[in-house]
Amino acid sequence: FIKMDDNEKTLLLDKSYTCPVCDQKIKVKSVKTNVAKFVGTGPDLRPSHSNINVTKYEVASCNYCGYTALVKDFPNTTQVQRKLHRENIQANFKSREEVSCDSYSVEMAISRLKMALLCAVTKTGKVSEVGNICLKISWLYQDLVDELSEDDPGYEEKKTAYLAEAHNQAMNAYEHLSKARMEEDYPIAGMNETTLDYLLSYLAYEKGEYQTAMQYLSGVVTSRGISPRLKDKCLDLKELVNAKLHPDE
Repeated sequence: FIKMDDNEKTLLLDKSYTCPVCDQKIKVKSVKTNVAKFVGTGPDLRPSHSNINVTKYEVASCNYCGYTALVKDFPNTTQVQRKLHRENIQANFKSREEVSCDSYSVEMAISRLKMALLCAVTKTGKVSEVGNICLKISWLYQDLVDELSEDDPGYEEKKTAYLAEAHNQAMNAYEHLSKARMEEDYPIAGMNETTLDYLLSYLAYEKGEYQTAMQYLSGVVTSRGISPRLKDKCLDLKELVNAKLHPDE
């Protein structure tokens, strides 16, 4: 699915940030502008690039106080949220030297996203922020499956475990993003209404909620200005949902 560039490090740069919680300067590996070669997205909108896995580099993490968030949400904290972080996470966090590495493995990226999830929940972040992080964790577990080789010892067990994790995180994303749809203004997790409703439709299908999936879909298919690419995804999904709703036809 994703063939990584052997020279992944040449596509990256170290970006500097100031942690909004402890004011320390930190460095974060980021993908250089305009180097990722976009291929397309999966049915759950998991992005695919031919030369680098961009999702691995969407998190900023402070090695001094533990504050971690998606890069786009990293600076946006309130005084109350910073206080919650200091009391609940920083108090028990062991500050450490920044680990030097050329690039992040998928496993490293998952642990960074899980830390971002813990921080988002602790600071009572927006529901969409929590849902978005869960979605990205789900994508990375699928990436772990893609990296497995059938010759690996324990291939079947690992594959089953990774797919179960991917599904659990996708269902967490579904729960939070459905809630965000009712409570928040667009864009939600970087998505407009059409894109979010398509995603919720797909996640509802994965959960086995076929009526709900169809309700979301019906709005998307008829919406104006839907991109041809998304419309194709909707039509494919509609066939899958119909097959579940009307198995005898």
